[in-house]
Amino acid sequence: MTSPQTIIDNLAPVLAEIAATAAQREQDREFSRDLAKQLSAGGFTKLRIPIEFGGLGFSLPEAFEVLVAVESLLIAPDSEHRDKWLRKIAEEGVVIGNALTEVGNKPGELKTKIRKEGESYVLSDTKFYSTGSLYADWIQVHAKDEEDQDVFAFVDRDASGVVLVDDWDGFGQQLSASGTSFFEKVVVDPLDIVTFDYTAPSAFHALAQSHHLSTLTGISQAITRDIVTYVQNRTRIFSHGSGDLPRFDPQVQQVVGEVEAKSYAVEKIFQGFAQELDLVVDKAKAGTATEVELAAVDLSAYQAQLAVAPLVLSQATQAFEVGADALNGGHVAAQYTIGSLS
Repeated sequence: MTSPQTIIDNLAPVLAEIAATAAQREQDREFSRDLAKQLSAGGFTKLRIPIEFGGLGFSLPEAFEVLVAVESLLIAPDSEHRDKWLRKIAEEGVVIGNALTEVGNKPGELKTKIRKEGESYVLSDTKFYSTGSLYADWIQVHAKDEEDQDVFAFVDRDASGVVLVDDWDGFGQQLSASGTSFFEKVVVDPLDIVTFDYTAPSAFHALAQSHHLSTLTGISQAITRDIVTYVQNRTRIFSHGSGDLPRFDPQVQQVVGEVEAKSYAVEKIFQGFAQELDLVVDKAKAGTATEVELAAVDLSAYQAQLAVAPLVLSQATQAFEVGADALNGGHVAAQYTIGSLS
């Protein structure tokens, strides 16, 4: 059976390219569908797809080692729609973005409608915060059907009537492709529509938050990697320093040690949550998860975020301090040391 490390090794070249070009793409606001395709070709999109559908059948903890988002299909009831899209992701490597939220609607209100016309359905309206849409082959659109039920419609991003706009101007996340998506009388195949009851107890929200936690964990590890590399290669000392080189300075060692300790804590929190979520998702797919278990894993997701996000933010702040030589001269002697720095 393919292991997470094998997939990581396969993806190493494209992951290295993503890391190497990230700053320039951010500056140029360049959305690279080619990089997304390379990730898909390396198996990134089929980690959680069951083996019988052409996927790798990873558990959640295994999949989160490399990260993929197909959970809304996995927890959906068996159907022709579910089978079709699990196979498309696994066998064709399609990349799916989303267009779920809107601007100006009241809580619980959804303006996007899908209506039957002949043998097909027609989708119309405008979405915002369409994360990943500019990288995607297909877009998962949240809408209301004629019976006012919540549905997800899978729409070809190149279909007639689909217009994707890069107008996201919020702080950060410049390349998350979270801008406006316009859908004007877009024809949708009935097999590309699935009903979803948002009011029913499920693991959906915990699954959604798990990807944010996974991303934060990756950021935490990257901060640790980058600060260690920076200090190892830095030769210029600062006026109130007490080492011949920055990597020998107790103040620098203390900060780097604190950053790495926080990274350890973030990883352990996320691993524990992923294991808990994995158990509940398996029960949900089997139809045996209780409302208490589903509510508990939702609570765990938000508790983990409240613990993880401040830790990662403080790591980034400390990395800036080291990089800017802005360490306070009053820092106490090193409490932690990193052997790799010497």
